[in-house]
Amino acid sequence: MQMNLDTELLQTLVAIVDSGSFKAAARNVHRTQSAVSMQMKRLEEIVEQPLFEKHGRRSVLTLHGQNLLLYARRILSLQQEALATFRSPEIHGEVRIGVCDDYVLSFMPSIFASFAKSFPNVFIRLDSQPSTRLIESTKAGDLDFSLVNVLHGDTDYEILRSDPLVWVTSRNHATHEVSPLPLAVESNCLWGRWAQKVLNEENRLYRVGYSTFNIAGIVAIIEAGLAVSVMSRTSVPPQLRILQAADGFPELPHTQIGLVLSSGDLSAAAQSLAGAVRQSMTATSIAA
Repeated sequence: MQMNLDTELLQTLVAIVDSGSFKAAARNVHRTQSAVSMQMKRLEEIVEQPLFEKHGRRSVLTLHGQNLLLYARRILSLQQEALATFRSPEIHGEVRIGVCDDYVLSFMPSIFASFAKSFPNVFIRLDSQPSTRLIESTKAGDLDFSLVNVLHGDTDYEILRSDPLVWVTSRNHATHEVSPLPLAVESNCLWGRWAQKVLNEENRLYRVGYSTFNIAGIVAIIEAGLAVSVMSRTSVPPQLRILQAADGFPELPHTQIGLVLSSGDLSAAAQSLAGAVRQSMTATSIAA
């Protein structure tokens, strides 16, 4: 008897990769962690290949798992496209979305391009500001939803992924070797405070030389060789270099990227775009 690939099992596989762990995936698919593990065992039985292997305390995809993940994303994307073909004529109107400045260029182009093909009659109004302001606007009902860095616990978030913070410098300058170390930070940004805390713990001399409200300004300052800064790994542009422990820079915490929804009822268009954002967020590693 031929076995079929159950889309629920494929969704759970994708959720594990996108959320970074079995535990986080269990929350996202509304199942227990043991149920998620059983689903993956079932998927391994169907494909007759191991999908995960242990690397120390971490579980990572095997080569078979990586190949199946590619098929899973294609199958789920095709399913969404098929449904959109029948539903999209009924979906129109405006969606007011806020995206933290750090993620506009790294995540949104591909999301918007794919969404526009399925829902050509939807008008999108994009607001790009620091996370604190986006959260305030979303809670006030001025935005349908926002993609932000999780800053505190007094707002309901849907965690989409965890992203490591990294030190970045110019590829053409040795700014990271200067003492005191010149820092560029985004104004009122939690990451800048984390960076200073880590440097203080290391007894590293530094000075905050530059501050701005947008990531483009930070990139321009770093590229000019005027300072180093902190970014999430996925938002680092190719013209900047990530500093490693070998360069003398300590490890930084991870940041969590969350989806904040307006308290009001979302339109069909807003729900569809929020779903596209959820599906497109990816992670490269799987924690045990």
